Amino acid sequence: MRGSARELAVHLIRLSGGSGNVLEAIHCTTRLRLRLRDSSLVDEAGLSGMQEVQGVFFRAEQLQIILGSANVFKVHRQVVRILQDGQLTQQEEVQSAGPSESISPDSTAGSKRALLPYMFRQIVDAVSFFSDIVVPMIPLFVGVGLLLGLLSMMEAFGWAQPESVPFRTLSLLTGSAFQILAVMFGYHTAKRFGGTPALGAAIGVVMTRPDLLQVTGFGGAPISSENLLLTPQFGYPGAVIPTILAVLLMSLIEKCLRRILPSSTAVMLIPFLSLAAGGSIAILVIGPLTYELSSSLSSLLEVVFRYGSSFFGLLLGGIYSSVVVSGLHHGIQAIEIGLITNPDVGVNFLLPIWSMANIGQAAAGLAVYARTRDKALKKIALPASITAFLGITEPVTFGVNLKLGRPFLGAALGGAAGGAYVAYYQVAADSFGLTGIPMIAFTVQLGQLNLIHYLIGFLLAAITAFTATWILGVDKRLLKEQTSIGE
Repeated sequence: MRGSARELAVHLIRLSGGSGNVLEAIHCTTRLRLRLRDSSLVDEAGLSGMQEVQGVFFRAEQLQIILGSANVFKVHRQVVRILQDGQLTQQEEVQSAGPSESISPDSTAGSKRALLPYMFRQIVDAVSFFSDIVVPMIPLFVGVGLLLGLLSMMEAFGWAQPESVPFRTLSLLTGSAFQILAVMFGYHTAKRFGGTPALGAAIGVVMTRPDLLQVTGFGGAPISSENLLLTPQFGYPGAVIPTILAVLLMSLIEKCLRRILPSSTAVMLIPFLSLAAGGSIAILVIGPLTYELSSSLSSLLEVVFRYGSSFFGLLLGGIYSSVVVSGLHHGIQAIEIGLITNPDVGVNFLLPIWSMANIGQAAAGLAVYARTRDKALKKIALPASITAFLGITEPVTFGVNLKLGRPFLGAALGGAAGGAYVAYYQVAADSFGLTGIPMIAFTVQLGQLNLIHYLIGFLLAAITAFTATWILGVDKRLLKEQTSIGE
């Protein structure tokens, strides 16, 4: 990275309107996500012109800056430190000052966002809530998924017996990680909605108790009294959305109580009343209601998948990269969790389709590397493509394929072909998170045929995307250069 992570963080904050304009900073595997007070203060042109920035997007009031997996963690840490200090140092303000310091509220970016249809903005806002909650936990999901895949391979190939110490150790790690997911969902939801994170974590535990539905007589497996204090786990289907709704309700109650109760009693009464009222409604109303809704949604998706398999995979595999470009893909993960935790479904049949789309992006990037004579583009395309085969697609998508145009279309064709294949053979995963080569670990436990068809889909998506991109070419300027060189 050119310059230090601190220097880059300073420039990013300044071009985002200053430290006073940034309410919160989170990150995923490649993007720094800033929640802002006033998005019109952002200098998008200045951000896009930075060498370290691979792309800049607005979703709702969230600014997404693509830095790549190598830089995002370091820069995020520095951004958080700056925001905790409250402001930049005087020297940093002077060093980072430039012609773009003052941004007009009537900037072009603000005008474009104002023209977005109202309903679309509402959808983006709703999905961004899920994204903000799920994104901080992606490393945990990935770790759990790979641990589960490793356990599956150890059992399937006889690498270790279930009674052995290595197998039991990994089982304990995997089970503990799954159990903490409920707490983390509640914690991050409360933090996102302005409630007390600790109370949100408690609601997360409640909403995933194995005996939750038995309290209302709605169902659930019998739980013996000695097991009632077991650590929480996904005890009923669709635990993510109910937890988010329950914590949202509790946070609203908490905010209301803050306004009406005197400060002298707030310390004791607000946590008690918020947890008691919000938790009771969550158990008695939200739990049973969302149980039915989540089960119905998962079942509906399964029916569409089974009876419209090829078309279903063709469509989703073709458009998924466009969903990634929009920044809405993290919101889909709540649906994937609902599929896995639904006892009538129990698997994730969406992830293999997403994986085909990402493999298409990787193969299209390789085609660009092989097709172009531009040395600078070659240096970007090859490592970005390799990274995409390992599940991180933003560098090749934004840095190569989308920028050139035609390779992005070639990647979509590859994703559609691979998606149609894996959907036709009903390839599924037992987790979610990583795609591409690492996703092999998620397919092993569901049988050898499941793995074989995934690998065939992998090759089909890659070959189709590479061939289509090669035929379509890169961009006109580069094609002219190659033609003149050939002559």
